[in-house]
Amino acid sequence: MRALILALTFGLTATVPAFAAAETLGWGRVFSNDYAGDGHDRWRSGAFALSMLRGQSWDGAPPPAPDAITELRFRTEVIAPARTRDGRDDRPYAGLVAFGAFAHQSFGPFKTSLGGEVIAIGLSTGVSAFQERAHEILGFDPPRGIDRQLGDALHLHAQSEVVRPWRMAPGLTLRPFLAAESGSEEIARLGVDAIWGGIGHGDIWLRDPVTGQPYRGIEAETTGLSLVIGADTAWVGDSVFLPRHEARDRRRARIGLHWQPQAQTRLFYGLSWLSEEFEGQHEAQVLGSLKLEFGY
Repeated sequence: MRALILALTFGLTATVPAFAAAETLGWGRVFSNDYAGDGHDRWRSGAFALSMLRGQSWDGAPPPAPDAITELRFRTEVIAPARTRDGRDDRPYAGLVAFGAFAHQSFGPFKTSLGGEVIAIGLSTGVSAFQERAHEILGFDPPRGIDRQLGDALHLHAQSEVVRPWRMAPGLTLRPFLAAESGSEEIARLGVDAIWGGIGHGDIWLRDPVTGQPYRGIEAETTGLSLVIGADTAWVGDSVFLPRHEARDRRRARIGLHWQPQAQTRLFYGLSWLSEEFEGQHEAQVLGSLKLEFGY
């Protein structure tokens, strides 16, 4: 793990001069919440990710190595025990904030993403206070488990993904992928996404860490609709978010509709099914994901 983090840090440091000389090529964002899915406030309860992508140019694919498009990502997440239980025999509450950097490159037909993030967990992040205030304003029940949330901590987390896109037809692209994570959780993942429609085939796709939903970071001005369907399976080792429970291998399935009615107007809504993540979780859950972007 230490060798992986050192190699990652060296690689990202080497991209700083190129990043400073680059231009902003696009932004990606996605908001996910179980109130927009199965309607419960539990487990992978809510998340938001915002990505900025910088590089020299974009021609429909990441540049070949050693050049790269650099993604800076901010994200936050709420993990909570189920509301139907007292929370003491469930997973603990965790509020997290993370800042990361990722290099997107091409190696022949393969598209890669390699990087990492610093994850802050605990009361000092302000996530639990924000959720309490949001529930109060919206008239929801107070969040459960905040008084027993995970303590303040910082974690380094490395992530990598390799995708092999296949353009099966003018309106259909398959994107099988392999991914690995190490740090706050040890994960190896195998999956595939399919893009069917008139947009997204020449864009850069990012991945929401929680739901697995692909979201676009650099988007062409082509108008139209695309349906994205995907699934993956993951083998899970240790997890700092499950200190008292045994982590289970995970599966995710998802569907989403991307709509670009105008060049600078981009909308997205999707649903993601997440399998049980730990021994004692009594059922799967469904999250809804949303993106609203109106350019001028």
